[in-house]
Amino acid sequence: MGKKIIILGAGFGGLCISNILRKNLDHTNDIIVIDKKDSFMMGLTNLWILDGRRRLENSKIPLTNLKSKGITFIQDEIIKIDTKSKIVKTLLHVDQSYDFLVIALGAEMSTNMIPGFNLHNNFNLYDGESIPSLRKQILSLEKGKIAIVIMGFPYKCPPAPYESALIIDQIIRNFDRRNQIDIDVYFPSILPLPVVGEQTNSKLIFMLKKQNVNLFPNYSLKEVHHYNLEFHNGQKKEYDILAGIPFHFPPDVIKKSGLIEPKGNWISVNKFTLETRFKDVFAIGDVTEIKINDIIAVPKAGIFAEGQARSVASQILHKISKCSQEYPILEFDGKGFCFMETGNGKAGFIDTNFYNSDGAITILKEPSTTYYKKKINFEKHRIKEWL
Repeated sequence: MGKKIIILGAGFGGLCISNILRKNLDHTNDIIVIDKKDSFMMGLTNLWILDGRRRLENSKIPLTNLKSKGITFIQDEIIKIDTKSKIVKTLLHVDQSYDFLVIALGAEMSTNMIPGFNLHNNFNLYDGESIPSLRKQILSLEKGKIAIVIMGFPYKCPPAPYESALIIDQIIRNFDRRNQIDIDVYFPSILPLPVVGEQTNSKLIFMLKKQNVNLFPNYSLKEVHHYNLEFHNGQKKEYDILAGIPFHFPPDVIKKSGLIEPKGNWISVNKFTLETRFKDVFAIGDVTEIKINDIIAVPKAGIFAEGQARSVASQILHKISKCSQEYPILEFDGKGFCFMETGNGKAGFIDTNFYNSDGAITILKEPSTTYYKKKINFEKHRIKEWL
């Protein structure tokens, strides 16, 4: 008898692990992916939509493509995870039992916690659907202030707000309006990227200031009035266009299903194996919290979800295979990377190792056209492999 593996979520982690398992298991083993979305789109494409290189409708890949890979896809909302009975309940379909469960539901996002944000024509920078309208507003702005506000920590893809600032800088320079338009970035911390060291932050700050991007550290947004921002430090700042990085929080079903410990905010897992405290239940990606110390946790980013997926896949294959030696267990090593766009067809490269024995290491390499091309190929390769 084969095994039934259910994967909740079709993001980086869910797509990666489902494909690895399908390639290595025969069809007596069922691999099922459940997600309420009907398509997949990498968050990094938001930047390409913002600067006009990509259209929203050309960036979404149907998740029904998983069927051609031999993976069952169910589009539905997950309403309960019963770890005792090993059953997943959904809104529209029959209950699904499982032998192994991988939770890769990511983080939910909302701007509702900031009074006034949704009352005016403001934008969620992480919502792909709103990016075309944001681009239209930027193109129509003759003079004024564009504000990018990070509402709270953690949020996924930490460099993205600063990439957006540099992309916007390029857009308005192309229309000879840079001297008439300010770009202001507000964040509720001392450093732009608290998860990395001072050296990387210094390089990032230099890049941003070189393009006259204004940085406002320790600015925690309290309320939005019409064309006016109010912060918890008592400061008020004007704006003409507002793009917010929303609050991130775990899906309700995770909290209701008892997967988060009483004093926790996210699912706790073994930092090497991604096992939860429930038998044969793993959690990967943004829905987890892996603390490195009292201040730093592994960032919420697709590349870490992918690395964690490879680790969990190896463990499941090791357990299922009749010849377990064929599938050695791969521990998650805390390593990751990302490409940080800086405009003008260039991108920097951020290389990290959060499990380094002497402390987390992050290196930001100088922007180049080579890294920009690698970023484009990064998306192409994974879409081809997964969907």
